[in-house]
Amino acid sequence: MPSQDTLRQHKVLALFGERLLDPDCWFCNRHSAAVAVGAGLFAAWLPLPMHTLAAVALALGLRGYLPLAIAMVWVNNPVTLAPMYYLAYRFGAHLLGSPELDLDGPLEQEALAAALPLLTGALLLGLASALLGWLLVQLGWRAKVLFSWWLRRQSRKP
Repeated sequence: MPSQDTLRQHKVLALFGERLLDPDCWFCNRHSAAVAVGAGLFAAWLPLPMHTLAAVALALGLRGYLPLAIAMVWVNNPVTLAPMYYLAYRFGAHLLGSPELDLDGPLEQEALAAALPLLTGALLLGLASALLGWLLVQLGWRAKVLFSWWLRRQSRKP
């Protein structure tokens, strides 16, 4: 982990100020892990650069575990980027009833025509992914605790 001085001196991270150094954002528990997974997955779907900054901002605002939020952003990587955004575009176009793009006009017009369906699909899929990730962490953490209790009870039996 980087030191607090390293984080303070980083130009981009200075946007978040002292909130970045809040110990609650560097401690992993069920709530902070679930929030971090949700924040990271939501940010991964956003069709903009600097996904990590979006995940950090969400995790700080919702008191999530920062390292996990940053790691979850990497669901969107060079291999998955095109399929994720294509799925988001298709989903958004279906919801909005947009016609299929012909890609025979000027690139600027085609990009503008694809922007609204892409953004709509990305935001909705990001929200769904975030909620599902949050729920799975909550349920998984609870199952782990229950299993640990069960093992402890089994070890105490004569």
